[in-house]
Amino acid sequence: MGFNWNCSDGNDPKTESEGMTRITAEGRRLLIEEYYTRFHQTQYLEWDPLSVIREFEGSPDQEYVALISAIFAFGGVKQIIKSIRNVSTRLQLKEAGPITAFSDSELQSRLKGFAHRIYVDQDLVQLTRLYQKSCVEYGSLKDHFLIHHRENDETIEAGLTGLIRDYKSWSELSGFPVGKSFFHMLNSPEAGSTCKRWLMFLKWMIRADDGIDLGLWYKSSVLRPDQLLIPLDTHLFKISKRLGLTKRKTANWKTAIEVTRNLKKIDARDPTRFDFSLCRFGMFDYRKILKTIET
Repeated sequence: MGFNWNCSDGNDPKTESEGMTRITAEGRRLLIEEYYTRFHQTQYLEWDPLSVIREFEGSPDQEYVALISAIFAFGGVKQIIKSIRNVSTRLQLKEAGPITAFSDSELQSRLKGFAHRIYVDQDLVQLTRLYQKSCVEYGSLKDHFLIHHRENDETIEAGLTGLIRDYKSWSELSGFPVGKSFFHMLNSPEAGSTCKRWLMFLKWMIRADDGIDLGLWYKSSVLRPDQLLIPLDTHLFKISKRLGLTKRKTANWKTAIEVTRNLKKIDARDPTRFDFSLCRFGMFDYRKILKTIET
């Protein structure tokens, strides 16, 4: 269906207009659900790192590929996908895996000269070593995350904070040489960051496999989709302001919480299901809608 941004639902004459033009709560719900229906489709995976990750279905390394894909997810999607495939080729994951069996020397040899934007080969080697340590010490990255997770909390903040704190500590204690941008990989809620890439990874893991997200951790009885937070980048932040999902002036951890709480008014149990469709809307229709509502 089409939607008129300037319409009222007939029941609530008050509108929420921070950063946008007259839209009611019901109008917002209808619009976001419309975007979900239109864009939460597997045909749009072509423009997403998930298209590569899904090639590893059934592989013990799919979780690792998802992790590096999320960490690489800033900048242009073509370069992101190119870098993921580069790593896969260098490590021969489908033939030489699992990644947990690689020695330090083998990782350094295979990844020598790799670069993705601000990251250098040693950054990826160290991230891989940290992932391996999670698997060795806890059995899996999921189980490492669960050590810190609080089942009854509103969000997954405690689990993510604890995991990142461990990774920073392990990295510093290891003395392994990394590039100057390595700790950019380890954004934490403690610093107030949106943690967009880590929240995206957790969304891929915790939401059910619906053809978009992966559901690799979905069967855990103590992880719930309603604890996830929206992975907020600059573009989605602008869209969220236009939709009245936040009144905050900057994108940070608190903003991600506010946007998610407002999405819970539409779907209390699975608020981040709208992430993929809102991002596709941002790619394809956002400028057209902006032009409509600003005239």
